[in-house]
Amino acid sequence: MKTQAKILLSVAMLFSAGNSVAATFINVFLMRSTHNSIDLVIWQNILNYFVLLVAFVSGSFLLSKISISVIFRIGIATNVLYYLIILVLQSNLLSFVIPLGIFSGLGSGLYWFSLNLLIGNLVDSNNRPRFFSLQQMMAFAFGIVIPALSGWLIVKMSGLTGYYVLFGLAIVLLGVGILMVGKLENFKADQKMNVLKILKVKKNPFWNANIMLNISMGFKGVLNSLVFILFAYLLFNNESVIGNLTSLQATLSVISSFVFAKLFLTKYTRKLYFLISFFSFIAYLFLAIFASPIMLIIAFVIFGITQSWGSAIANSMNYQFSEFGARGFTRDEYIVASEFPMAFGRIGGLLIVFLLEQVLSSIELTYRIVFILIGSMWLVEFFMIDHGVGWKSEEFVRTKIEIKS
Repeated sequence: MKTQAKILLSVAMLFSAGNSVAATFINVFLMRSTHNSIDLVIWQNILNYFVLLVAFVSGSFLLSKISISVIFRIGIATNVLYYLIILVLQSNLLSFVIPLGIFSGLGSGLYWFSLNLLIGNLVDSNNRPRFFSLQQMMAFAFGIVIPALSGWLIVKMSGLTGYYVLFGLAIVLLGVGILMVGKLENFKADQKMNVLKILKVKKNPFWNANIMLNISMGFKGVLNSLVFILFAYLLFNNESVIGNLTSLQATLSVISSFVFAKLFLTKYTRKLYFLISFFSFIAYLFLAIFASPIMLIIAFVIFGITQSWGSAIANSMNYQFSEFGARGFTRDEYIVASEFPMAFGRIGGLLIVFLLEQVLSSIELTYRIVFILIGSMWLVEFFMIDHGVGWKSEEFVRTKIEIKS
């Protein structure tokens, strides 16, 4: 990869590492700070992802006025502010849990808007799967030690002190990322992006595939990050055990990401993604049926091996679908517009958890059903995209249809 791509990879790695320090236990922390109120945590996450969408789209308008590096820095700095507010408020956090979602969503939205466009401009299509795989590998490598250490700190330190130490470390890592942004090539948009008009596009197989892929990624991602860790906390009731399991998962993910980056060939995309989808479905199904500590440990192992591969392929395909979309829009416009179905998947998934919890009045039963939904989404996503354009979109363009600008 070129120097600029390597610098961007370093910034992305620092952001992932900084957030992973805190994000592993952020929802557990919020539950403990709100006297185990899962409803407040869910609504904070819903607000977070709604604001993330607004911020992401706002970036497309800001880019015609300020440079991408400024937007990138604002995004990371706002995430720093999120953790700073938690450190300042500490025991007085209860009344501010939901409003905190605004800072988290604003920072994440501007960050991901900038990162996605920078990847599109600084990393060529042949290197993107490798970029995403290396990004994950480096983040997971950092995550081998941190989750176990984080869980140990939380258990050993009194009250919520361990959490505050972690949030302080996250601030330091994000701060280094802000400094490194200055080494990246800078650019502004010549004109405003026509993002909202893309939402009206019909009968475009690549945009339809992008919609399905991003709804699925949003749905799976938000439910897994929220429910999986909270379920682990419900079973073990010990942050140290969860930290050790997360470190084990990170170790496996480092190895699998390294193997993927070295051996992956585009021609195997479809077969590999099907296997990932199938084994993910089986793992979630068994976790739902046999909700036990042993099954949870097995799930940590399976996801450590497979999900880094799935994420690398899905992110790479997102750019391919955007590049082939055409019909008067640019790749960058499609990438930004993709945040709408992503937000739909995230917010829809959180609302499903909230409604299930209200109707069933059982957190454990809610988690079981949600695991089945996540697993099913893996297969639904695979077959819908495979039917629409296939997992090797170059072949689709060449043999089935020509999308004209």
